Amino acid sequence: MPLTQAEAEQLLTMPKALIDASPIELTLTLTLDQYRDLISVYRREAFILTIERGRRKRTRLKYQTRARKIVILARLDLDGAPHRNPDDAPYRPGEWLEGTHLHLYREGFEDRVAFEPADVQDRPFQNTQDAVKSLEDFLRFCGVVSWPPIQLGI
Repeated sequence: MPLTQAEAEQLLTMPKALIDASPIELTLTLTLDQYRDLISVYRREAFILTIERGRRKRTRLKYQTRARKIVILARLDLDGAPHRNPDDAPYRPGEWLEGTHLHLYREGFEDRVAFEPADVQDRPFQNTQDAVKSLEDFLRFCGVVSWPPIQLGI
């Protein structure tokens, strides 16, 4: 279900909140797959927040927001696998991005275009070396206005 760029931007920045008020736990050693439901503050749109830790590479974390169940609006890959942007991408076409990068929905490309977090000027990420701060920055970036405590577990 492709979106226009304007629709994607509107959904990404739409104020939203997590439905489940239980703390978000980021474990350091265990496999981590969490899915949390989000709802727009006007209760017209539903979203899904995904938090995943790498199975083989424990330093890899993925934070992702989807709209309409399947449309990836944004994904922050912390210490992720290298990613190559499409040759006709609107940002760094054909280039490889190493380590931490941010995938954003782009009309005609869906989530296949990745950006350096430092190049996202309007909503910057403060510290991509810190899992909790990165998640907080990602939630803000995605328009989440309230969330439960984030705990770093063992």
